[in-house]
Amino acid sequence: MRLRALDSIRGLLLLQMTLDHFGKPISSYLFQCFGFFSAAEGFFFLSGFVGMFAAISKREKDPSASWMRARAFRIWKYHIISLASLVCSSILFLPALVPYFRGILQHPHTGSFLSALLIHTPTWLDVLPLYVILMLIGSFFFPRLARGSVYKIWLLSFLVWILAQFGIRENIHALFPKWINHGFFDLLGWQFIYFSGAAIAAWWKHHQKAKTTPLRFVQIISYVAIFITIFLFLWSHQWISIPLPSEFWISREHLGLLRYLNFIAFALSICFIVRTRPSLLDFQFSATLGKHSLEVYTAHTVLIYIWLIVPKYVHLHMPWNIIFPLFACFLLWLLAFILDVQKQKHKIL
Repeated sequence: MRLRALDSIRGLLLLQMTLDHFGKPISSYLFQCFGFFSAAEGFFFLSGFVGMFAAISKREKDPSASWMRARAFRIWKYHIISLASLVCSSILFLPALVPYFRGILQHPHTGSFLSALLIHTPTWLDVLPLYVILMLIGSFFFPRLARGSVYKIWLLSFLVWILAQFGIRENIHALFPKWINHGFFDLLGWQFIYFSGAAIAAWWKHHQKAKTTPLRFVQIISYVAIFITIFLFLWSHQWISIPLPSEFWISREHLGLLRYLNFIAFALSICFIVRTRPSLLDFQFSATLGKHSLEVYTAHTVLIYIWLIVPKYVHLHMPWNIIFPLFACFLLWLLAFILDVQKQKHKIL
């Protein structure tokens, strides 16, 4: 059974990311508004969380999780089509986009090959490749999570995350030509958010199936998580007189320890709401967006590139730098709504 509150949360995250990516003035209020983390953490966590539910429900029919590899291939196609479309547009009629694809344009054969392998990812086009890789890796580990190896796989993910904190990624990147853009997010660090979501979902499902759910323990953890979330929210906004932590602890690129703990506390607080009062987070408009997250995210990327070549005076002056982002959100919702209507028609037929 699909829980609409989760689609609604995913839709809200998509809206927040879209508005963040359009920049100021809106991003000044939305980016990391709940603490030392952004909407991106929520998106990756939720993908692992929901993906684990799907893996458990499909376990008997598809024990090898081939559906995850099929999904990864679908995401890869969306990424490649959007990348190719944007590169062609920059050549044919949008020369202002050329700087964003200079690597591919200056090294067409190598750049195209490495882009297809998801090694070279131009600016703003680095998230879907990360999803492809995580889903391919997940197709190997999720069946084992579904069988009960929760702590072993979570520990393995944790050890990989530790490596990320000491610059392993930079050493790997040094092996490639300097013109290659590997994307902002460190796979070795961000996989921990994805697999943490999957591990929490697997842990919950195992206890549900065995009818041994430790409700008292879950309740205590939820209250502690809410307290930590509130404390770190106040700290991040400097409403508590404590110096802000150094970049190492809240690194967005490598997923610093405090950043991770802050998000997990927030996620567990949201889980508490979904478990007890799901209607509080169930909004039809955002659920529509969440059900078509791949199409919406891909379209959002194209809109961001269009925004990048809009004249600077529009970027810097109100009301245009508010109207344009809000209109983009409306267009994304309209796309999701049309896709939803088409899906319903196919069901009827």
